[in-house]
Amino acid sequence: MLQRFLPFNPFRDSKLSHSEKVHIGGTPAMATMEILEPTEKDKGLYHIQIIDTENTYTRTIDLSGDAYDKALAEFTTLKEEAYAEANRGKVLGGLPDAVTIMEKKTLSLTCTVCGDPKPQVNWFKNGAEVYPDDQYLVSLESGKFASLTIKGVSLEDSGRYTMTVQNKYGGESVDIIVSIYKHGDTIPQAKPTLTPKSIIPPKRPIEIPGSKVFTPASSPAPAHVFSPAGAKSPTPPRGPKSPTPARGMKSPTPTKRK
Repeated sequence: MLQRFLPFNPFRDSKLSHSEKVHIGGTPAMATMEILEPTEKDKGLYHIQIIDTENTYTRTIDLSGDAYDKALAEFTTLKEEAYAEANRGKVLGGLPDAVTIMEKKTLSLTCTVCGDPKPQVNWFKNGAEVYPDDQYLVSLESGKFASLTIKGVSLEDSGRYTMTVQNKYGGESVDIIVSIYKHGDTIPQAKPTLTPKSIIPPKRPIEIPGSKVFTPASSPAPAHVFSPAGAKSPTPPRGPKSPTPARGMKSPTPTKRK
């Protein structure tokens, strides 16, 4: 709603209205205009009219040049990081921080993973990758059910096991401390690591499907022009229009592991 003590009318080539792309609002003391999903097409001169009961004040703001390029680059970076966070590999749950088991038993570590594209899952023991053999079984079913099964565990199988799940948008690694004890011995107290989960950063550059890669142009600093009170600013010349790049697909954020 634009009703306030001083009416606020922003316009470019024509008067701008509140929409899904342009949010116009503020308070009686401050007027705001927010451009969502900015593109090269949004560059140019913007005029603001502030009207009281007696006068009309017009101001012109130049949203172009180096300042706009820096702001658009920052917006693009934040958008890419948000997309990567929503789509990176994640462990949804199922893994304990520590396990204590008697020797000769079968240990099964299972969890659900997610990511788009489907993440790659690897297992490590004390930093060395675990490869499947007659004792160690590694599986990933339907791209989301990961497990490591150790048959007939022995004291030598004790240690720190790490599972990594990641795709091009990043991922995370989870540590599980496994303690094996002999029949009749006192059950040891397995202590988890201080940071059982850590984040794996995405690969750069971050690619969002359907998005245009932004390359800042070398431009001089923008000039901010202010018109005298009561004067009307000239309508800026129309420049060639650039196509609006397609928006990236959005994926739902998966539930985080508790």
